[in-house]
Formats: sequence, structure tokens, C-alpha cells
Amino acid sequence: MAGIEELIAEDTGQREDCNLCREAALSVGEKTEYGAVVIFRVGDSSNAWFATLSPKTGGNSKEDFSIQLMPFEHLTHFAQMAKSPELAKNYGVAFSKLSAAMAEIMAGENKEFKPTAESREKATSVATYGKCTNWAEKKEHLHIKIFPFRGNIGQPYTVDSSFERKEVFKDSDGEFVKMVPVEKVLLPEERFEVLSKRLIQILAGGKE
Repeated sequence: MAGIEELIAEDTGQREDCNLCREAALSVGEKTEYGAVVIFRVGDSSNAWFATLSPKTGGNSKEDFSIQLMPFEHLTHFAQMAKSPELAKNYGVAFSKLSAAMAEIMAGENKEFKPTAESREKATSVATYGKCTNWAEKKEHLHIKIFPFRGNIGQPYTVDSSFERKEVFKDSDGEFVKMVPVEKVLLPEERFEVLSKRLIQILAGGKE
């Protein structure tokens, strides 16, 4: 098992066989092989991060959307951010700006929303999911998904205290809880185009 020092010191140069490394070369406004649009970039080649708007969502295609944040270099573990203060700083800058832009759009789409105990479904709660590879197979490009935490995509997860309150069932394989299936669906083309332009504008410092 590699130690932390070895992990941080690993070569994180871009790889030709990685689709996220290839996406890092795109400019804001350009589309990826997957059909996502690059909406934000910060930093230079050694400490840069970039973000894309996904053409799909696991939530309501008419209301929800998902943003993915990735480092320019081929980082494979969150610990590798410790190698550079500027890399870590730019992660914080990118994450905070993307979260704020998403919350601004969500609030704008729910202008009549008034928070109550019963209106959680329309709240501007934002969730994240980060993915990196395990210690044995350090290959996958680190990426963080940011999305509205509501509907089917906002179901309690194992780290949530509310997950403990789900009803427990038993069968021959053991104990389990029920969850609603989540399937990714394409955003309507017009909504995807409008969202990408609005996000680019907000993240560039312009008003929505």
C-alpha cells in the first residue's frame, strides 16, 4: 500500500487515455465528448480546475441539473491536493463559486418559494458527491458532482442521520432498506442551452 507521501508525489500529468484529461484542454463554452459544456475554469496548468454542466440529471429534467468539477491534472485522490497550496485554493474558489451559481439559479426558478417545514422539495439545498480511486487501482480522474438535493436524487444516503430512520426489511440475504430507483435522463435541449449560458455568465461575474 502506498504511503501518503508517495501518493502525493505521484506523476499527475495528463493522460491521453483519460476523457477528463482531454476535456481539460477545452475552453469555456465548448462541448465535451459526453455532450457536457465547459462552464468554468480557474488557475493555470499546474493548479487549474474546470467544471462542466452535464446533459443529464438523476433528478427532474425540467428542474434539476448536475455540475461536475475536476482538476486539470490527473489527480486520483483528494489527498493529492495537499501538494500545492494554489491547487487547494483554486478548488475552494471553484467549489464555492459553482455552489453559489447553482443556488442562484435554483432560487431564481422558485421566486415564489417561502421556506416552511413542508416545502423541502423546493428548497435550494445543494449536495455533492466526490469520487476518486482506491489505493490499489489509482487510475480514475478525481471528480466532484454538485447537484440539487431534492426529489429522488435527494434521498437520504448512508452518511445522513435521516438514513437511520428508514424502515428496515429482512430477507434471506439479510437486512435492507428501500430506496426509489434513480435513472439519469437527458435535459430538454432548450433548457440545457439556457442553463449553460446562464451559468457561464454568472461564473464570469455577470448578472443572471
